[in-house]
Amino acid sequence: MGKGMSILLIFSATLGYGLMPIFTKIAYAASIRPIPLVFFRFTFATAILAGFFALRGWRRLVLPKATALRIAVHIGIPLTLTILSKFIAFTTMPMGVVQAIFFGYPLVVMIISIARRQEVFHLSNLIGYLIILSGIIFTLDFSDARITTLGIVFSTVATVSYAWYILSIKHRSVMPVPSTVITTYVMATGSIIMALILPFSSDRILVFEPFGWWGIAGLVLISSIGSLILFNRGAKQVDSSLAAIICCFEPIVTIVFELIFLDGFYTPRQYIGIFLIPVGIMFSLTFARMRAGSRTIVQNHKKGGLS
Repeated sequence: MGKGMSILLIFSATLGYGLMPIFTKIAYAASIRPIPLVFFRFTFATAILAGFFALRGWRRLVLPKATALRIAVHIGIPLTLTILSKFIAFTTMPMGVVQAIFFGYPLVVMIISIARRQEVFHLSNLIGYLIILSGIIFTLDFSDARITTLGIVFSTVATVSYAWYILSIKHRSVMPVPSTVITTYVMATGSIIMALILPFSSDRILVFEPFGWWGIAGLVLISSIGSLILFNRGAKQVDSSLAAIICCFEPIVTIVFELIFLDGFYTPRQYIGIFLIPVGIMFSLTFARMRAGSRTIVQNHKKGGLS
């Protein structure tokens, strides 16, 4: 699979991820609380994937113990923490603001990748990330009474844990594993974690309006199984930083749908921040593609010189 197709898969996953807060809002309107909702999301997704492998053959899920443990600990746990933190943050602040804070994670990914010498530092990436960061700062308009300390804390936890997830997906032992298998292990890990947390929650699991099932279905089928499979497949073929940059379109998707369907509103300053985020994305993407094109030309020239 080529790099162009990988980027398209990540964009498609981003659309599904961007719809996640919308489905969450539908579930909350039906009186479903965050902890039961996350439990439903992981458990139903695990059940559907288990049914898939029951038809295709359970042997496909068999992995070396070390690989299975790595996926559970370094991909399943951070993703579960990310989702739980975001779902709690959604109850305290506008969804677009939570998403904007969350998308500080590309900067975390870049810093860690460079520190580990997994990626080369590029000034264009830094400038792009700083533009994105400026956008995030603008969305934190404290004149908006809906901005809360609790929401900022949970959004930040989601940011850091998702950076952990992004970096872990490219580990050498995980790379050969099919994305459907990774997704199954991740969903199962989340189910187990949430099942352990659920007894300590005072939330009633099945006491909500029937239309809440539409929100659950969207979270499971579109924002969990579909998006994770597409992202895991695409992210293996591109730099972690580039995958993170592409996913920065997620808050734009969320905000557009929130404005159209959920009567959302933002201050002028927040709209400036919302505008800056895709500007930073496109800046970084443009220079990344230019570098890739230059490397290809140089490699082809060297091959031509040797022939």
